Amino acid sequence: MEELYSETYLKAKPSSKRVLARTGLIFCCIFLALVALFILRSSLIIGFVVIADALIIYFMPSKDIAYEYVFVDGQIDFDCIIGGNKRKNKKRTDLEKIDLVAPENSPSLNPYQNLPLFDYSSGNSADKHFIAISRTDKGNERIKFTPDEKLIENMKFKGRSKIQC
Repeated sequence: MEELYSETYLKAKPSSKRVLARTGLIFCCIFLALVALFILRSSLIIGFVVIADALIIYFMPSKDIAYEYVFVDGQIDFDCIIGGNKRKNKKRTDLEKIDLVAPENSPSLNPYQNLPLFDYSSGNSADKHFIAISRTDKGNERIKFTPDEKLIENMKFKGRSKIQC
């Protein structure tokens, strides 16, 4: 039997929290530099500020975020790719542990509105987002994602009764 496989890669819009953190850190760098250069004018302080600014810039959150969904024979991995080079597995679940997958505004999701939400979607309002209701050891949860047609078709093939379109 042929293995079901699908891989979806999509760029995500950075969250407002990430944008706010980046902006705050940039202003912090500029403020430290201005204070050191124009107010304190000590070479020791300027050296400290250069090191502090370098550390802030190094640890600054990237604005380039992408998500990749990998579906292999009923198992779905949700990975986050930061800055185009750092991959982090966010969640792994089996279709057997998923009770329902439906479009984001579907009335069938109403009973699940109070469950915790994990957002691995593009964040773009023009895209069609889906919500998966998944069972875990800690209880049920909602997973928001933006699948392509191939991923939906593979999920339907593996668990038709769970997928609503």
